Amino acid sequence: MRYCIGDVHGCLQTLKKLIEQIFQDDQNPELYFIGDLIDRGPDSKGIIDYIIKLKQDRIRVNGVRGNHEQMFLDAYSKNLPIYTTNWYYNGAESTIASFSKTHNLNNGIKNYIPQYYYDFINRLPYFIELENFLIVHAGFNFRSSKPFEELDSMLWTRFEQNDHSYTNGKKIIHGHTPITKKEIKERIVNNNSDVINIDSGCVYVKKTLLGFLTALNLDNMNLIHVKNIDIIA
Repeated sequence: MRYCIGDVHGCLQTLKKLIEQIFQDDQNPELYFIGDLIDRGPDSKGIIDYIIKLKQDRIRVNGVRGNHEQMFLDAYSKNLPIYTTNWYYNGAESTIASFSKTHNLNNGIKNYIPQYYYDFINRLPYFIELENFLIVHAGFNFRSSKPFEELDSMLWTRFEQNDHSYTNGKKIIHGHTPITKKEIKERIVNNNSDVINIDSGCVYVKKTLLGFLTALNLDNMNLIHVKNIDIIA
């Protein structure tokens, strides 16, 4: 079966626990990550290594890029002092620390993160189209005449909308904006939304009702929630 997984944000042990729960019921899952694999949490490097290992073990793994991946890519390509980049203000240091405990923010990112990881992230598409779903990090700008070319909107928008003239009735699965488990469930149980946000704020353990990593089974619309075990509130 197919599973969409919410914003992981460097929380490796939480992700492993979620994947273990999926494997309990499904030995041959197909996984789709909705972006923001990195930043804020303690082990962004470990997340990427783990996903690569899943692929090596012949688990079908797919994913789209999020705004945090894009900030990393932009900063990496410029290789400016880390503290001068936009990425620095959005969790970069935790990601760099997962590669090097002795980093210096006056240096460029390439001093600490091998090209291999840049290449992995740079291969992530902006969205994935399935038979009944569109998977994207933030959403689409259907106010534009070319919504599938509005790349910034796919990474950053907070505007939830579906336009069937573009999507042919497909539901949009996204993350980017943390909401509670209850809000996620209501959208699915009531079956009244063509846009389903599955970001339950994994990294935000100090915020009320957040701090969970969520997976959505696309074939039966069941939810799996795992409480963050990487960060102590």
